[in-house]
Amino acid sequence: MSLLHIVSFAKQGLARYLSRVDTTLLENLMFGLLLFVLFLVIKYPNRAIGCRSRPDLKGPREWPVLGYLPIAMCESGQQSLDNLLKMFEKYDNVFTITIPGFTRVVFVNSVEAVEHVYKTKFSSYEKGEMVRNNLRDIFGDGIFLADHESWRFHRKTAVNIFTTRLYRQLSQGAFKDSAVQLCGIFDRFSARGKPVDLQQFFLRLTMDVFGHMTFGVDFKALSACEERSEFGDAFDYLTSSIDNRSSNPFWRWTDQFVPGRTQDLKNALGTINRYAYSAIGARRNEISAKAARAEDETGQDQQQESRPHDLLDQFITHVRDDGSMLTDLELRDVFVNFMIAGRDTTALTLSWMFYHVIADNRILKNALREIDAVLGSNAEVAASGVERKYLYETMMNELPYMKAIFHETLRLYPQVPKNGKFAMEDDVLPDGTVIDKGDMVSHSDYCMGRNRAIWGEDAEVFSPERWLIDVKDTRDSVNGIPKSPFGKIKVESPHKFHSFNSGPRLCLGQTFATVEAMVTSCIIIQNYDLKLVPNRPKPEVRPSVVSPMLRPLLVYATKKSDSPLPTAPHSNAVAL
Repeated sequence: MSLLHIVSFAKQGLARYLSRVDTTLLENLMFGLLLFVLFLVIKYPNRAIGCRSRPDLKGPREWPVLGYLPIAMCESGQQSLDNLLKMFEKYDNVFTITIPGFTRVVFVNSVEAVEHVYKTKFSSYEKGEMVRNNLRDIFGDGIFLADHESWRFHRKTAVNIFTTRLYRQLSQGAFKDSAVQLCGIFDRFSARGKPVDLQQFFLRLTMDVFGHMTFGVDFKALSACEERSEFGDAFDYLTSSIDNRSSNPFWRWTDQFVPGRTQDLKNALGTINRYAYSAIGARRNEISAKAARAEDETGQDQQQESRPHDLLDQFITHVRDDGSMLTDLELRDVFVNFMIAGRDTTALTLSWMFYHVIADNRILKNALREIDAVLGSNAEVAASGVERKYLYETMMNELPYMKAIFHETLRLYPQVPKNGKFAMEDDVLPDGTVIDKGDMVSHSDYCMGRNRAIWGEDAEVFSPERWLIDVKDTRDSVNGIPKSPFGKIKVESPHKFHSFNSGPRLCLGQTFATVEAMVTSCIIIQNYDLKLVPNRPKPEVRPSVVSPMLRPLLVYATKKSDSPLPTAPHSNAVAL
């Protein structure tokens, strides 16, 4: 029914109503409400309430008053991303939608637009108060939602932790140890002919490493692999809740009608907060005890601190200009923000990475060929009797094919698939698109990675070779380390390869994630034959603020006969 028909029908109804003389107060109120709704439908026939008409912008057909909201609420995680792809193709990489209470959203899908928003006009765009209000109960006032001085404080305080010295320690220490521990779990599952859910165990691995390294929390997630992870389950629930809120501005009301959702959110937040405050309390006690020992005139029980200075130390000892220190609530926000960044992103990238490596035997053979050439094959290690080393410099500089696999995974499965910022002033994008103050400019790294104008006609194909540059001297060595037979890695602009963000907000943990993924991958690929469980559906993205797989990534992992890794003792095997 067209708008003209609706108006005609309304006129007829109004005439009949006015001809009556026996109407009640309730009838008058109901009729007034219907007139108001009709007024809104006429004023906002193709967009959400509160949004001005923008005939200069193309976009999908929307509902009167409600805009795109009914469609967005019905989309699943994979469907939402696929629909974005289709709309970018249909509307030439720029289109708009409107959502009531969330204003107009202008979607862009070009390198130039991303560079403009995230670098050139960085100060003109921010997360915005609307996003903070939607997510403050989860993120608090941490770095994810912060703007301006608050963001600068979090970044300046955290940046001192992520150093080359730390990466060198981790590559030969925690990264290696956690990967070897995961291999022990592979042995236990293999002994019983059971497949391993790689996604679940990668999440446990990164949670253990990041929790211990940054906050001194030992989650024991890998060692308790037969049990559900209370902390991990709570985090998964919160990340899926974040995605729901991004497409449903009325979540506070609609959640009331979904049985158990409000209580589940309360329980998840309670779990996260309990771990956070426990870590903060333990660290405050440790600092107090250390101060007491320092004041002990006898000097007894004083000892050199063996634990390295970590992220929690950095924030808990920070003194502001006014002499105040962070409260437990502010430290809780630090804990939550950095744990989401450190746990989920690397683990889920590893999951998508291993899916493609295992599914394509050519890629797997090339990866093993490079690792053997650079780190030494299992046979060479056994003959030499020297333990294989996973040096930071080697992981970053001497394994271009493995790094290309990692980058290609992030290109197609970025761990923040959708993002956006609000315009704080009127602006014009490089392509001439006019942005009004208050509009959200949104982009999707998932869609950018599949944009043929950016990555070529094979943009949707998983191809590590697109990241490689051929060189002739691959047989030579650098500092005694054999060079890879695959040349060297190609460096792309962060505005093109935007998976680690760009501009001033470039991801602090980029190198951390890269080294952890490289060490873990090298150890697994060299020591295990991996096979996907047959007849499983192709992986899809589950609704979340990050990019988890909808279903478990089930893999048979069998130790190679020439593996130098010790087999996990069956006496300690878990019950499966």
